[in-house]
Amino acid sequence: MTPLRDSVKRVSDTKGLSVKQIVNLCECSRSHFYKVLDGQRLPSDALQNKLMQVLEIDKVTLEALIEATQQSKEQLKNTKVQGTNQKHLQQYKINSKLLACTLVLLLTAIAYLLFQENQLSNSQKVELQTGFATKFIKDVTIPDGTPIAVNTSFTKTWRVQNIGSVPWQDKRLKRMTPQDPNLCYSVDSIALPTVKPGEIIDISIEFTTPRYPGTCRTDWKMVDTSGNLIFPAKKALYSIVHVVEEKL
Repeated sequence: MTPLRDSVKRVSDTKGLSVKQIVNLCECSRSHFYKVLDGQRLPSDALQNKLMQVLEIDKVTLEALIEATQQSKEQLKNTKVQGTNQKHLQQYKINSKLLACTLVLLLTAIAYLLFQENQLSNSQKVELQTGFATKFIKDVTIPDGTPIAVNTSFTKTWRVQNIGSVPWQDKRLKRMTPQDPNLCYSVDSIALPTVKPGEIIDISIEFTTPRYPGTCRTDWKMVDTSGNLIFPAKKALYSIVHVVEEKL
């Protein structure tokens, strides 16, 4: 509340006058009266005389009230500006944090894409240099995670396609996982038939689960007659089963 408003309220309370009555005594519009009280306008000489009469003060006191009201208006304005600046500063900090998080996510995504591109380029190099390319289609039997009892034989079958430009000839599927009593037993490799470009085949391996429960995974890759990997950058075909105690 400005000093002028405070003085008017005091007169209103002590003399029992409403604000409307005080405005009428000052012989001005209500909007103009409030703008003077709030320091938005300076009172004319006529209004100053009316205010001195209503407030029962002399000119020196009125001028002091007017000056104090002007100062309070400036202080209120500065307070609003500071509040606005503080709000802008806080919003700037929030925006900076969001920008930093977005930048981190963007850099992570770029790094991942570059990694994927590098991995993909390795496979493409093999295809360009040799004409060999393959595509895994599905597990025909024994999906990953199938429970199988101990000391039990089962046959795992994968379906793959030759999507390269040359046939697969004189190739073998070799077990990459070492033989271990705690893992499923199988042969070390099997011969593959000749597979023409575009042809789809099923590849089957017979396994025997170990004597004790656990998880059994084996990985398999195609090799040539010298044991060289045909698809070194490709993921291996694999079999994962859960070996359980009781017969299922």
